[in-house]
Amino acid sequence: MQILTFLFGVPLVASLVTFILPAMPRVSTKRFAFALSLLPLAIMLYGWSSLLGEEIDQPWLSALSIHFHLKIDQLSLLFLWLTAIVIPFSILSTPSREIEGPKVYYGLILLLQALLVGFFTSRDLALFTIFWESMLLPLYFIISLWGGPKRHHAALKFLIYMIAGSTLMVAAVLGLYFVHASVQGEGSFNFHALALISENAPYAAVLAAVFFLAFAVKTPLFPFHAWLPEAYTEAPMGGTILLSALLSKAGIYGFLRIGGEIFPNFMQAWGPLFLGLAIAGVFYGAFAAWSQNDYKRLLAYSSFSHVNFVLVGIFVWSQMALSGAILQAVNHGLTITALFLVAGWLQERIGSTSLGQFSGLAKYMPHLCWVTLFFVLSSVALPGLNNFVGEFLIFLGLFARNHWVAAGLVLIIIFSVIYMLRWMEKLYFGEPTPQKPGWKDISARELVTALPLAAIMLWIGFYPTPLLDQYTNPSAEQIIGTAKLELPQ
Repeated sequence: MQILTFLFGVPLVASLVTFILPAMPRVSTKRFAFALSLLPLAIMLYGWSSLLGEEIDQPWLSALSIHFHLKIDQLSLLFLWLTAIVIPFSILSTPSREIEGPKVYYGLILLLQALLVGFFTSRDLALFTIFWESMLLPLYFIISLWGGPKRHHAALKFLIYMIAGSTLMVAAVLGLYFVHASVQGEGSFNFHALALISENAPYAAVLAAVFFLAFAVKTPLFPFHAWLPEAYTEAPMGGTILLSALLSKAGIYGFLRIGGEIFPNFMQAWGPLFLGLAIAGVFYGAFAAWSQNDYKRLLAYSSFSHVNFVLVGIFVWSQMALSGAILQAVNHGLTITALFLVAGWLQERIGSTSLGQFSGLAKYMPHLCWVTLFFVLSSVALPGLNNFVGEFLIFLGLFARNHWVAAGLVLIIIFSVIYMLRWMEKLYFGEPTPQKPGWKDISARELVTALPLAAIMLWIGFYPTPLLDQYTNPSAEQIIGTAKLELPQ
């Protein structure tokens, strides 16, 4: 209980401290916020051996049977690690000089960190929903206040889609509460208690569909992605990292936690429909990325394609594919963070995200070129790097279910290699553009920033066994075992 209390409370207090900081230079504010953002990671490293099973369960709103109930299991722990790793990089990714009102900007990021910790550990559905809705506000303000020229439109579109997807979810949560009251004599928001009655509830299919719609919008699952290109493009680079690496994982986690625990039979029964949408999203995202002339939009559509590939692994309803999908969700968060990080460094140097304006930049920035190439190779699932393991397991699970679909989906690897290497070729290779002032290679500080991500990618690529055996396999086994429908042979 003590570690989990600190894990949630420290970033919450850190955000409040950052909001009320006295005036100081922007660089100092950024360094202070970065140091605070490392505290949850330090707490997890300090107590790593005792994190599993950590639990807080205190009455909160007793009249409504709402408990402040947080608990860490194998599934939530993976996403907690991802959150603890990504948040500091999101703070480092945006140059200090581009941030007006840095106290508010960094305070919002730290607030989001606390909300994500609460979301990934919630075991009370009302609390889960509060964190689910609350995390939209920091992201909305980050896009609206510090984004690009069309930031207000992008932020409003983002908020409208998120609210449209989630409003009905509140009604579904209340519906489950009243169903439990009618069956047991008193209402409850406890996950375990609701799982016992959810699929036999009146209008259970409607309730499940409402939850899945909310998760589909936030992830996003094709075709609920219309908010994504503008939000990713107009957000500051730190905001784009938060959207792609963490917000999308909230949607994936929702499918795994609510779908796999409270509505497993519906998720299994509707799997073919969701699988078809996810496969369409994989190809749509890949073709859209291929056609982009702006590398920030290219990475946005690439992220969309890869997230839908994770959903393919979930909806195949194979234990192997599901284990790979859980691992791949973490891999995607790490890789897209790295890609937007180096994209931000490149944009800072050339002042543009256009693919046709400059070329041959490897002549002037050779080390930035090779760091970018390393992360690109991770994205295209080169053997020995992190994405290969997750994608391979998803393909194996899909092949066991339908080898023709698996064979067709292999084409996505070819497309991803094409559009990612096209980015490299367009900017770094070819006839060098005449050098301009400010074009300098990657600094020692930036290289040190990139090395931890590269090290984690290599570790997962060469030795994924601890993650698979201790976290993803048990989580997948539990989710698959919860469903009572007979699996197809």
